[in-house]
Amino acid sequence: IKMTDLDAFKVGENIAVSPGKVIWQSDLIQLIQYEPTTAQVHKTPLLIVPPWINKFYILDLRQDNSFIKWSVAQGYTVFVVSWVNPDVKLAEAGFDMYMKKGILEGLDAIEQATGERDVTAIGYCIGGTLLSATLAYMKANDDNRIKAATFFACQVDFSEPGELSVFIDED
Repeated sequence: IKMTDLDAFKVGENIAVSPGKVIWQSDLIQLIQYEPTTAQVHKTPLLIVPPWINKFYILDLRQDNSFIKWSVAQGYTVFVVSWVNPDVKLAEAGFDMYMKKGILEGLDAIEQATGERDVTAIGYCIGGTLLSATLAYMKANDDNRIKAATFFACQVDFSEPGELSVFIDED
């Protein structure tokens, strides 16, 4: 799926099962919004930062176990980062660009879309590693827009990386 093809998602027509729409995009991400399916809606939106390896739809593959479907059924307005497939233009993109152009600009877009400054966030896999680094950056810069964070299957302490060490080095 090309980034430009992702302007709306409808059940049964795409990989993801929950209906959502792209509300903002940059050269690095598209921000997808999913509306709550309840009459009562939580004030604080939820931002999900997935890994850029298996994309936004990993938490929305099947109706019977979709985390996104479950979240909107709990009254949350859900936003999910959809990372672009990097090409030559992004060859020099570093972790800081993913933080600034992904999460931080995504937070700005959520505030524009909802009027809410505060969000709750979930980081999944390497998206969680990025979210933890972003939270440290935000704390150092007195940015407190993320009020709570949950991490799914991610590593934030690399002092003892275990089997992951074959894939990482100091650089």
